[in-house]
Amino acid sequence: MKKIMDKTLKLAFWSIVEIVVLSVALTCTSCSKDEDVLSQEEIETKIIGKWKQTIKDGDGVLTNDRLIKTFFTNHEGTSSSSRSFFGEYVWCNKIPIKYEIKGNDLCEKGVAQIFAKVLSIDESRLYENDYKIITHEGEEISVNTNLTYEKVTTDYSQDIIGLWEGVEMTGDETYGDANHRIKYNADGTYVYYDKDGDNWKPSENVDNEYNVDGDWLATRWRTVAGADYEYEWWDIDEIKNGTMKWSALREKGDKTRYTTTFTWKKIQLQ
Repeated sequence: MKKIMDKTLKLAFWSIVEIVVLSVALTCTSCSKDEDVLSQEEIETKIIGKWKQTIKDGDGVLTNDRLIKTFFTNHEGTSSSSRSFFGEYVWCNKIPIKYEIKGNDLCEKGVAQIFAKVLSIDESRLYENDYKIITHEGEEISVNTNLTYEKVTTDYSQDIIGLWEGVEMTGDETYGDANHRIKYNADGTYVYYDKDGDNWKPSENVDNEYNVDGDWLATRWRTVAGADYEYEWWDIDEIKNGTMKWSALREKGDKTRYTTTFTWKKIQLQ
């Protein structure tokens, strides 16, 4: 178990470095000054809230590769992500962050110093590019990329709690069909059920965990105790009137992309 935890912590660290999230709340000591594009006051005002990465260099971001960042008024926030520096999946949900804005530079510092240019921002979209990362060992990494974030105004973390039964599914996915139930508990765990004749049988998977950050659902599980974690992420499109709708942009091995949807109905236990 200690070996698994050590691996998870290491991957989480590199995930923080690559996707511009951080886990230690420190104050930025130096950011470049450039007020020609946007005013600092405008960015500081409009950046407050939750942002989901949706486009990277002109392409839609796969649901399993998303980054969610939340900025609070006290220059602190949280970040959720799925990929590590090595391209492996990790469990990074609502990691505390600290940020500072100088000119149109967004500066973050923790295990690394990260600088990004804010190109533009309005009430619904945030555009960034050209990251510079300075690791805790002093190594400097430059990343030339353009990112678009959409503002998230919904929070389904409480609405998802309860028992749900799959009723419709479209697109290719690992489930195979919609004959499944999931019970989401308030403590961040869940129980997955398969249909066995007229009965519902709990899955043999263990260590089932989930997290909802805004409208993004992260899940992980082990097929047997001690095995590596399996991961999956969904966008929650809606939870309303006892119906929950998911969608996900996926990619096959040949780089072909497709969209999967899943509709659930809430089951009221007697």
